[in-house]
Amino acid sequence: MSSDQNPQINLKQSSDEELVKIITVQVHHYEPHTVKAAEAEIERRGIDKMRMAHLVKKVAQENTAVQEIQDYVTTTWMRFVNFLIDFIVFVLLVLIGSLSLDSVFVTSNSDFLLFIGYGMVILIFLLYHGIAEFFFQKTVGKYVTNTRVVTKDGKKPGAGTIALRTLCRLIPFDRISFLITKNGFHDRFSNTKVIKDPS
Repeated sequence: MSSDQNPQINLKQSSDEELVKIITVQVHHYEPHTVKAAEAEIERRGIDKMRMAHLVKKVAQENTAVQEIQDYVTTTWMRFVNFLIDFIVFVLLVLIGSLSLDSVFVTSNSDFLLFIGYGMVILIFLLYHGIAEFFFQKTVGKYVTNTRVVTKDGKKPGAGTIALRTLCRLIPFDRISFLITKNGFHDRFSNTKVIKDPS
């Protein structure tokens, strides 16, 4: 039997739903004395059978949803394929942007052109990932591999989440972080995942 994940848990301050989780779907995370204490707290609160049935059904559905997300989490190999495809698309967009800059800016100031060029590269990088994942939950790479970005609980990420996820891509070594950990830096810090698209 594994030890309690949180031995300092205050059952009296826990919600009814949290108590039900302890005695049902999370029972294997706790020592028997904690489970019994949770059962005693439920009894002390006088939760009737109808309320108890509703809570058990709710936590079971949530647990099933989380497990389904875990089952759909993509492999490191698939993430690498996504990266390669998106990198090729990004390079093509940068080339198009560079040609556009050449036709707009006519100057011999190499420092100015270098500054504009770096700014354009970063802007294209952020816009490509940010816009694609915000509106479609997919970049071109994810369309090819039939994957999409979701929050930890499987929902469509909001604008703030996608903005954070996109900015985190600028962290050094982020592009190879998914080869070292199950989720890359931009996944971990934005609380998102890339899963296989069942549709």
